[in-house]
Amino acid sequence: MTRAAIDTTALLKMVYSSLLASVFVAIVFSTGLLGAIKASDSRREGRGVAAAAYAALAVVGVLLAAGVIVYGLVLIARKS
Repeated sequence: MTRAAIDTTALLKMVYSSLLASVFVAIVFSTGLLGAIKASDSRREGRGVAAAAYAALAVVGVLLAAGVIVYGLVLIARKS
């Protein structure tokens, strides 16, 4: 019977890296959603400067989350 050689160090590195990346993307995207919600609330209350700042936070959060996802896909595509 043959045994498959499993590189446990690489496997553990992949597990904690994917866990950290997932948590990071979730936090950044949640920050973007928070910015969008707060921007809408601030706009309704007539606070234009706060609405613009929250809208900028929303855009940065969503773009950063999308960038991390695209970067991960590029890394996966480069491996194969």
